[in-house]
Amino acid sequence: MSSERSLAIMLALITAAISSFGGETVWRNDFSAENELREHWKADGSRFMVPRPKFYVEPSREAKYGGRVLVVESFKGSGIMLSAPSPVDLSKTPVMRWRWRLVRPIKIPPGTAEPDDQAVVIYFGDGTLLRQRSVGYRWEVDSQIGSHGLRKYAAGMMTVKHICVENRQSPLNSWIVESRDVVADYKAAFGDHPKPYFIVSVGANSQYTQSDTRAEIDYIEFVSREAAGLDKK
Repeated sequence: MSSERSLAIMLALITAAISSFGGETVWRNDFSAENELREHWKADGSRFMVPRPKFYVEPSREAKYGGRVLVVESFKGSGIMLSAPSPVDLSKTPVMRWRWRLVRPIKIPPGTAEPDDQAVVIYFGDGTLLRQRSVGYRWEVDSQIGSHGLRKYAAGMMTVKHICVENRQSPLNSWIVESRDVVADYKAAFGDHPKPYFIVSVGANSQYTQSDTRAEIDYIEFVSREAAGLDKK
């Protein structure tokens, strides 16, 4: 993973797509607008002599809402795109739900240890310029689904709780919907609640495996635990 230096300056960005479903407010980014990435997302995390992944929007008949998907391609690269989904009331809609698929995976020779590469990863986090914390939901290779750990980046200024949500056994070219209670995940990782203003990031890392990867994201949204089927009875 590349070093994320500027989470704090992204807090001023406000992304669009607030809709009402069944009486509850839901933030959704379906990448339907042509200017979506230019106006509401910021590239970050570049490294010297390491190419950045390509992030672009293209039409798709398989998109559920807006007719477009976000394409994430990485050829020996590393980097992220950041956005600040405000306003979102995490006390009412603490579940981040997204739909994605993997087209070209990370390539690891048999018997080789899995490095810190992911074909696609979505982060939820907050912080300041000097201290940033996030939870990363990764599409990995040999890591077991549900496995997790803590890593520090950027000379210790960023701490990431990484969670494997898909791996090489997950089907390629098939859309998968993920629902994660990010408030619960964040609290389990760091012991307190995330700040009201937070960052969502999309990234890819293929520099260590020298892979050529492609993933697509249909939408990212925030919904209630009840809407996601995660409410505790």
